[in-house]
Amino acid sequence: MTQTQSANEQLNGVNVEALLGAREALDNAPEAAEFTWKASSEWKNGAHTRMEMYGFFGLGEEHARS
Repeated sequence: MTQTQSANEQLNGVNVEALLGAREALDNAPEAAEFTWKASSEWKNGAHTRMEMYGFFGLGEEHARS
């Protein structure tokens, strides 16, 4: 962080302080960083496939795609 940036300032639309806090929290609880992604795939034709993400398990609970 430069001297002209405040701790709460966003950088390229990212709240850097919150991101660093999340990284520290995951360092302290690595099991929370284990994710399982859920997707379906449909063969269309030739080399074309359609995939859809429909949810994931992470941070200790199931999450549905919004």
